Amino acid sequence: MPLMTAAIAAIPDDHLRVVRFVMKDGTKPVVVMVSQAALEDAERAPLFEADYFQRFKQYRKFFEQMASYKYDRGYVEIDGSVCIRAKDLPLDSTN
Repeated sequence: MPLMTAAIAAIPDDHLRVVRFVMKDGTKPVVVMVSQAALEDAERAPLFEADYFQRFKQYRKFFEQMASYKYDRGYVEIDGSVCIRAKDLPLDSTN
């Protein structure tokens, strides 16, 4: 079952160097984390610290689709979360 968007705001987690947001599997919340490296690789352009969250907002739909894809195929962390890393991005994610 594909993950669905949840009406919960995303938050940057500077300690873990990720942007964290929640999606839903039916009524079950699923935490999704997007690494800063993945955010930087989304456009293959360097970012300043403050720009990571802005880049996430620009590409949120893309990361939601990627999270759903990974979740459906069982690529989840031990705690049930989905982590999107730079290596998960297609070679050209801007298309």
